[in-house]
Amino acid sequence: MFVFNKGKVKAWIRKAHKSSLFGYGHGYITDGYVMLTNEPHMHPTILEVCGTLTPECKYTAEQFEKMAKLPDTAIEVIDSRLEFVLEPKRRLRIFYDPKTGKKVAIDGIYFDLLDNPEVLRFYVNDKVTILWIVHDDEVVGAVAPVPLHGTLSHIEFAMVEEEEGEQD
Repeated sequence: MFVFNKGKVKAWIRKAHKSSLFGYGHGYITDGYVMLTNEPHMHPTILEVCGTLTPECKYTAEQFEKMAKLPDTAIEVIDSRLEFVLEPKRRLRIFYDPKTGKKVAIDGIYFDLLDNPEVLRFYVNDKVTILWIVHDDEVVGAVAPVPLHGTLSHIEFAMVEEEEGEQD
């Protein structure tokens, strides 16, 4: 089973390769806003756009490793399964902290790269500067959240606690 969607990742790699932020190497691929672990199905497209599977990578292994490490104070966030459409081709996927209700959003194009998001867990740091994607206790990706600046202040997420003895 792959973590990332083959078709969507293929299109993303082709588009990302045109960016000066694109980097591939050390087991990771990035466009500067998302970092994904390298999966074998990515290799034909990487070979196509780079001409080699071992291109010179402008990012160091240490930079990738730093991004792929959860902080000690990682906060698990839940995928709300809601999207906020800013304009016809721009969507934000909304996550939230179940303890505080605080919202976190990422660009929907990055969420689309995930093949089976139901089996993944998502974490942020206390400053909400990175959203980590975790599969089987291993970080497989990291995404830069989109600042909301109160955009979704009309939507609230709250923890619902079941009362003791409550039955279905």
